Formats: sequence, C-alpha cells, structure tokens
Amino acid sequence: MRQLLEVSDLSKTYGREKSAVKALDSVTFTLTEGISYILGPNGSGKSTLIKIIAKLIRSDSGEVRIEGKPLPEYPLQKAGFAFERPVLHPRLKVGEYLMEVAEYRGEDNTEDLIELFGLESVRKRRFGELSMGYKRRFLVAVAFAGYPRVVFLDEPFSNVDIIAKTEIMEGIQTVQKERGISVVVVSHVFDNLPKIDSLVVLYGGKVIANPVGKAVKLLKKVRFIFEDETVENDLTRAVELIRKGKDPREVECAGIEESIIELLREGSKS
Repeated sequence: MRQLLEVSDLSKTYGREKSAVKALDSVTFTLTEGISYILGPNGSGKSTLIKIIAKLIRSDSGEVRIEGKPLPEYPLQKAGFAFERPVLHPRLKVGEYLMEVAEYRGEDNTEDLIELFGLESVRKRRFGELSMGYKRRFLVAVAFAGYPRVVFLDEPFSNVDIIAKTEIMEGIQTVQKERGISVVVVSHVFDNLPKIDSLVVLYGGKVIANPVGKAVKLLKKVRFIFEDETVENDLTRAVELIRKGKDPREVECAGIEESIIELLREGSKS
C-alpha cells in the first residue's frame, strides 16, 4: 500500500524560555492510503499536528509530505478537514454550504452526502440552529464535499449519541470504499472501524507506536484494567487515573502495550 502521509522530525514549541511548551518533539511517522488513525490522549500534540497539516500554523522544524509532495506544494483543494471546534458562521445554511464547497473542489456531490450522513431533515437549516449531533454530521460531510483525495477528521465521534456515531461511521466507510478517498481519524478514543490500514500513537508530543499494514490487526483494542475500573480505548481517561496514582493491573493491547504504559507512567510524574 502506498504512503499517504510522511512526517519527518516535526517539532513545534509554543511560548519562549521558561513558559515554552513543546507540543511536538521530533515527530516521525508514516500513514498509508486507506483508513488511518492518529491516536493519543489530550495534550499529546494531535491538535497541533492537524493544524500544521491544514497549514493553519507552521512547524519550527521538520517536514510533512502528502502523497509524496512537500506540504507547501500540496493543494489544500485536494484535502478535506473536519475540526472538533470549527469556526463557521452560525447563519450559513447546510445544503448551500455543502454545495459551495463541493463546487469549489470541482464535483457537486451534495445530494450523495446529505443522504449518506442523514442531513435531509436539516438541509435548509442554519449551522447555528443544529444540535451537536447534526453539527458533527454536517462537518464530516463538508470534509468529503467534492470528493477530495484525503480527509482529516478531528474527533469526528465526540459529543454524539450512538445513532449519530453509527451513521457517521457508516458514511465514512461507504464514501471511502466507493471513491477510494484516504481518511485519517484524529482521536483520543480508538473507535474500531472494520478496516484500519495504519495508525500512529502520540503521547507528550512524541511517537510511541506506528503500526502499519498487518501490524495494525494486532491492535484491536487498548484496554487498561485498574483495581476499580476498566478503561477501554480511551487514553485520556487512563492518563487521568494514572496521574491520580492508580497503576493498571493489566494492559491488553497486543504489540504496543509496553510502550504505551511506560510513557503514560513517565508522563504522570512530570
């Protein structure tokens, strides 16, 4: 499988001197075409990474390549983004905005997306009038408008009920399979999609695992078993418990469990 995203020695620091915070520390990894994950707890550097890829901020050093092209040369018209906290005008209308983005990218697939992501009942409503669940559906649909070559989805399943989550996941899988669009899900929760081709696990601005291809099949679940609680696929909650002095009795995660738990423990002491 061909490489989609190549990140090499990427670093980003916010602030200066004593107040400096290193969000990304010489991050290097590769994701392949298909469906991939950028996984990590809050504060791991995921948001900074996606902002760099979207050309919203610049890295201090390092390189990003998409489909073999250096990031500055890659046209963002070919990439779709759905951010967890978007800045969209509350009065824009669902159907009209989808059409505008689709036409900008060169192919009007508005009707397909409205059907795929269950937006028919709100197509004439304004963004500010939508519930959180419908906002999330809409944002994911916008990312796929015009069928870009790659889509980056930042926490696409957050703050939605199980019905919306299921329909969003089904929509993602359908459009990815039918159109061959590469999808990168950025999340602190590992929601198991049936087909995952590669992933990277971040913690504290560093890469602690980057399984690709067959190695991904070993990582079906990340389960932390504590004395009084079992945390499944939620690294943020696991970090919270470890920082409170609770050590997991067991970590079920074939292939990378030792790396994850070692770095989580180190992070809890800092």
